[in-house]
Amino acid sequence: MKQRTLPVILCVVIILLGPPSFTDARSDDASFEKPVVIIDPGHTNKMPGAVSITGKYEVTYNDNLVSMISKALIGAGFDPILTRNPNQEITLEDRASIANSHHALAMLSIHHDSAQGVYLESIEQNGKKTYQTRKPISGYSIFVSKKNQEFERSFIFAKLLGEELIKLGRKPTLHHAEPIPGEGRPLLDAELGIYQYDDLVVLKQTKIPAVLLEIGVIVDRFDEAYVTRRDHQESIVNAIVISLREFKNRGAETGTDLNLGGGSGSGRSNQLK
Repeated sequence: MKQRTLPVILCVVIILLGPPSFTDARSDDASFEKPVVIIDPGHTNKMPGAVSITGKYEVTYNDNLVSMISKALIGAGFDPILTRNPNQEITLEDRASIANSHHALAMLSIHHDSAQGVYLESIEQNGKKTYQTRKPISGYSIFVSKKNQEFERSFIFAKLLGEELIKLGRKPTLHHAEPIPGEGRPLLDAELGIYQYDDLVVLKQTKIPAVLLEIGVIVDRFDEAYVTRRDHQESIVNAIVISLREFKNRGAETGTDLNLGGGSGSGRSNQLK
């Protein structure tokens, strides 16, 4: 009879207090938290951005790709937070505020590119006036701001992203460095297509690593066709996910072990200045 006293007491305690909670301990452990990534779909319906060669506004391209990026990031174990939903109006300053209100790994602003008027000619598409390039202008471009307080880590993220896009066979467009009005952006890495653009609000006012990616040139007939092909979109999205995973693995949140070392990013003359 005495041998059964202790088990009976333990059963009563468990019934009254409940079993120990392992899920609470897990949720308090930051190592189990999904890394947050801020995804910023460029432009809004009222400020729709560039008009493509097909007559569609840039915001449509941005929203479509961001939807794919968000789903892919969730599948890869990230927690993507969008600065806006489709049809939502938001200021540039509010986009930065949203990024700053989360303990996020980084912010990536998604855009699709155009060109200055000197490079364009007007055409009519489905009864609507639009524009196309006078000569081929194609490729992606990446922008960072030295006014971002996390500029060095922004630049590292930009290089990782550029390297993944290069692996797809994509090349950067260098027309933003042309010495013409509206351009003349300094190139920090010509091979990877990384530009310095200090006064972009979503970059300079964001207090976490922040990069703006122009996916492709939608006023160029061939590049617009490239970036709207589903298989190409999936490859671009995958490159973005890989670059964010690598950025996290290199200690982006703590600022440690972030030297790119070897690989295609080393040995260039146009490095971080």
